[in-house]
Amino acid sequence: MSKIKHILLLLCCVLLSACGQREHFLYPSMKYADGIRIQPSDSFTLVDVLDAWHKGQVLQRYVLVPRDAKLPVDIPEGTLIRTPLERVIVFSSVHGELFCDLQVADRMVGICDAEYVQSDSLRQRLKDGRLKAMGSSMAVDAERLIAIRPDAFFVSPFENAGHGVLSTLGVPLIECADYMESSALGRAEWMKFYGLLMGNEVGADSLFTAVEEDYLNLCQLVGGIQERPTLLCDIKQGGAWYVPGGDSYIGRLFEDAGAQYLFSDRKESGSVSFSFEQVYAKARQADIWVIKYGRAVPYTYSSLAQDNPLYAEFSPWKQHRIYGCNTFEVPFYEEIPFHPNRLLRDMVKIAHPELLPDHTLKYYKSFAE
Repeated sequence: MSKIKHILLLLCCVLLSACGQREHFLYPSMKYADGIRIQPSDSFTLVDVLDAWHKGQVLQRYVLVPRDAKLPVDIPEGTLIRTPLERVIVFSSVHGELFCDLQVADRMVGICDAEYVQSDSLRQRLKDGRLKAMGSSMAVDAERLIAIRPDAFFVSPFENAGHGVLSTLGVPLIECADYMESSALGRAEWMKFYGLLMGNEVGADSLFTAVEEDYLNLCQLVGGIQERPTLLCDIKQGGAWYVPGGDSYIGRLFEDAGAQYLFSDRKESGSVSFSFEQVYAKARQADIWVIKYGRAVPYTYSSLAQDNPLYAEFSPWKQHRIYGCNTFEVPFYEEIPFHPNRLLRDMVKIAHPELLPDHTLKYYKSFAE
C-alpha cells in the first residue's frame, strides 16, 4: 500500500470513529462572541454565560445533557438543562423569530409582549393559537406562566437583575445576554447556543455560516472605499438623544458599511445619551442621517421639522439624505439581531449606493416630503 493510500485510510477510520461516538454537532469554541463559552464533553455540554457587567465573572452556568441519556456521575455544578427543550416561553420576539428560522417554533408555547410583535410568522402562530400571549415581560403573572408548564424561560438579563418572582418558580432561566455583544457577528453567533438548547445545532451552524459569509463579503465590498460619508443616527427621545456607542454592534456595523460614524470615538458597548445641543454641535454637518423609530404615521421631512424646527438645520435634512426605519411597519427587532447582514446591506446601499445598484432597501426608506 502506498504512503498516500495509508494516510487516507487512517483519516477515514478517524472520521468514521468520530461519527460513531457522537450523534450531535457541537461547538468547541466561538469565533466572534465574547460573552459565552461552550465546552462539549462526551456526556454533557458546559455553557458559561459571562457577566457583561462584572468582568471575569460568570453570570450563569448551564449543564446540557441529552434528554434521552442518563445523568453522568461526574456532572458539574450548574443549571441542568435536558435537551432538546420541549416547551419554552420567550420574553422577546427576537428569540421567537430565530426559533422560526431554525424550524423549532413548535417547541415555543408562549411569548411576552405579544402586542409589539411585527413578525408575520409569530403573528400567525398567535392568531391560530399555537403560541400563547403571556402578558408583559415587565410585570409577569407567575401563575399564568406556570400553568402552561414550560421547561425553560428565555429572558434578557440586565445589570443586578434578580428576575424577581421568575427565579422562585423552579423553571430554568436562559440568560439571553446576546444583546451585550460588541459586534454584529458576535451577537448572531449566539444562535449556536440556542440551537443546542432547542435540538437543531446543525441548522444553527448552517444558518450562522450563511450570515457570516454574506456579512464578510459585504465588508470586503467596501474595504477599498476611500470616501466615507459621515453618519448621524436617531433623534431626541424625551430629555436626551441616545446614540449607539462606538463599541456597540450597531456602531461597528455603521463603520463596516463604509460610513464614518460620528460617535465612533465613544467606546461604550451600549447606548450613550447626549443633549440636543451636544449632538447639534457635533453632527449638524453630517452627510447621512438614519433614524429608527416606531410611529403609526411614517415620518416625513415636514413632520420631523414640526417635532423640532432645529432638525431642519441639519445638513441631511436640507440635502434630503435622511432614511427612516419605522419599526411599526417592518420586523427590524425580530430579524436584525441574528441576520445583521440584512441591515449591513441596507447601510452599504445608503452609504455607497453605487456598490449595490440592484438592492432595494428592506428596513430603511428615504423620507418623503
